[in-house]
Amino acid sequence: MTAAIQTIWSELLVATLADAGIATVVISPGSRSTPLVAALAGDPRLELVTIIDERAAAFFALGAARATGLPAAIVCTSGTAAAHYLPAIVEASLAGVPLVVITADRPPELQACGASQTIDQLGLYGGFVRGAFDLGAPVGQVPALRGLRRKLIQAITLARGPHAGPVHVEVPLRKPLEPTLPTTDDERALARAAMALRGPVAIAPPHLAADPAALTALADAIAAEPDGVIVVGAMPAGFAAHRDAVFALAARAGYPVLAEAGSQLRFGPRPVGVAMIDHVDLIPAAQRPAPRLILQLGSEPVAASWPAWLATIRARRWVLGGATWADPDSAAHRVILGDVGVAITALGGRLSGVERSAAPASFGDRENTVPGIGASAAPTQIADRRSSSRIRTTAWLDTWRDLEVRAAAAGARAIDEHPRNEVAAVRAAIEAVPTHGVIQIGNSLPIRVVDHLPAGGAPRTVLTQRGAAGIDGLIASAAGATRGGHPVLLVLGDVSFAHDLGGLLAARCASAPLAILVVDNRGGQIFAGLPVARANLGAAFERHFVTAPELDPSAVALALGAKALTAASPAAIGTAVAAALATRGVTVIHAPVSVSGAHDVRRTAIEAFATPTVRNARSNS
Repeated sequence: MTAAIQTIWSELLVATLADAGIATVVISPGSRSTPLVAALAGDPRLELVTIIDERAAAFFALGAARATGLPAAIVCTSGTAAAHYLPAIVEASLAGVPLVVITADRPPELQACGASQTIDQLGLYGGFVRGAFDLGAPVGQVPALRGLRRKLIQAITLARGPHAGPVHVEVPLRKPLEPTLPTTDDERALARAAMALRGPVAIAPPHLAADPAALTALADAIAAEPDGVIVVGAMPAGFAAHRDAVFALAARAGYPVLAEAGSQLRFGPRPVGVAMIDHVDLIPAAQRPAPRLILQLGSEPVAASWPAWLATIRARRWVLGGATWADPDSAAHRVILGDVGVAITALGGRLSGVERSAAPASFGDRENTVPGIGASAAPTQIADRRSSSRIRTTAWLDTWRDLEVRAAAAGARAIDEHPRNEVAAVRAAIEAVPTHGVIQIGNSLPIRVVDHLPAGGAPRTVLTQRGAAGIDGLIASAAGATRGGHPVLLVLGDVSFAHDLGGLLAARCASAPLAILVVDNRGGQIFAGLPVARANLGAAFERHFVTAPELDPSAVALALGAKALTAASPAAIGTAVAAALATRGVTVIHAPVSVSGAHDVRRTAIEAFATPTVRNARSNS
């Protein structure tokens, strides 16, 4: 192998990335990756972002891929650099976000012999990648060039589906690493052969389709059961395209929709007649009507009351889980794998057809032939239930709507009763986000707080990091989300902010306005709502669980080159967020709130739910 052959090899690798639709490549500097970076810099089709810290770089790429739905690539040198990618790879794997992870490596002769900056990269990411591809050291043969291109196309296709996620591409490289032009006839012939291989590649990943028989069984079950609910957990940004299909299904079924903030259903116009229960977490479980059928879309909701409520009701729960088996308590009646949006559209069509016609003669037989489904009711019984379903559905929905009105009033009252609470702070921030803006919600308390807010209004995309549900990399991933072309509001706590200070350096690469709202309640106050808070740990509870960062977010942000200010009231927060999202660059907004505000609001709202003031709110409005 010569330096020129390695250059030809690297340039074909980079050209293949662009040919296959990769648009963003995040680079972390290093020596062994020199041939790759030189080739990347020479291809004008690629948008390159350089971020020193590999951990932040990977989260930035994760954010870009999550916001756009298209794979982003990351490139680093050998040694421990590749290990810093792991947290973002874990999140991408569990959340189904496509990433192409390209790590430079030492060649085989330098492995397992004490060579500097050399680790064994084979299997480095374990089962968290959809596939791992060792390209092998560059050689001057045309079949090897074809194999290089084929492996890359395989990797990118695998990253996109049917279960989207990260893939690992290992690239062993030899010194000299600097790019070199061909000088011999063989090298020039190889360069011409590599050029002839280039050209656009239509990536056509396979899609996971739900079993038609399973969808028919589900449609029959919904048609036979008027007392049901649709529950929607966190969904990818692209699920917004299926809002109308979900609403149409809810209208046909006569089911209320209980959707968390990350579902892509909370913010945006809603059709008349669809019952959206936004404040379900504030309705005491004992006062909720008990459904007999639950249709769960995606993951389970994050609401604190969900597991306890689920344990108290006797309902058949059907899960449309996408590519993931979303049944943590192993109690689902049936899990149907397949693209959720496509399945919802197909299910709505089947349900519409069932409603228009009498029960088919083969209805009972068809349901009995599907594995895991119990014996069905007789066709005449089902027809009788359908004939009365309109009356029962009206009463069913009216009950849920009344509870929602009361819960919303209780929530508003609780927010007003507790000054400087974080629910009011988050509400003011979200209300300031423009139409089609992006809201990224951090984990721990913020993702739960936002579910206590009114919804509807202008359409906005909500991004969440609910794959592994960690607090790491939130700033870097929000900066990457600006690659979608819309202003981004990131809402996170003070501990999450301290956890990703390096992300502020990555945020310099934001390509649209980025507002970072740091809700400062002096530590991880989510623990105050967990049993450990009542374990009598004394000072150890504050020191080892709450862990207040004891830093000034505004001062830190200014030191790292971001704009910063402190906003101590909801009005000031709303003004600051609106200004930040209208201004290019990164703005950190420090929002000090009361230590117990989130818990106080939830507790007070639940207590207020049953008071006469709230009970009569609907009749007085």
